[in-house]
Amino acid sequence: MAAEPHAGAGSAAEPKLLIDLSAWARSAHPEATARWAVLVAEDRLIAHPLFAIEMLHNAINPQQYGDLREAINAGFDWVWPDEETARIAVRIQERMASTAPAAQRVKTVDILTAALASQHGLGVLHYDTDYDFIKERGGEPFHNEWLAERGKLDTGAGLKKAARGTYKKAFGERMIQLQDDEDLVVWPELIGWLEEQLSSRGLDLPPPPDV
Repeated sequence: MAAEPHAGAGSAAEPKLLIDLSAWARSAHPEATARWAVLVAEDRLIAHPLFAIEMLHNAINPQQYGDLREAINAGFDWVWPDEETARIAVRIQERMASTAPAAQRVKTVDILTAALASQHGLGVLHYDTDYDFIKERGGEPFHNEWLAERGKLDTGAGLKKAARGTYKKAFGERMIQLQDDEDLVVWPELIGWLEEQLSSRGLDLPPPPDV
């Protein structure tokens, strides 16, 4: 199964899907194993170096690295990015940046994976909100498919981590819109509000900012 798929592999109703690490990492989840098995049996999943390099990064020794690499090679067809992939990725990022301040700040590997999918008429199988954002604002067509409904594969800790990430992103998107040093006016107000929250909970206050 080492041959590269042709562009547009798979039917329009059920396109072949590039694997994102977020889907691979959750493929053994009890709520995802059946779906993953069906996709594998239907030969709908496609490997690519963006996914493979991320996944193999986590190998703890040469033996595990080799085993994981062999599992990918034996289990999936591959598709490879090229110069055109890079051009599409740049277009996606530029369009996202034009929609709102910092709108392009999703993971670079996700933009490249979406570009690769668009280039070859493929989809992306994932468990990552970045792809929803890229699909909405990136302007390049690709099939965007979650491994499972958002939130279904998260533990309590995972949901809290995701919520914190969402809040941090929302905060950054708002602060970056302050121009002409207006942020220097807002920061003291935010610090004052946070100190009120800490005091009301009986928590120690850190020293004031040294500005």
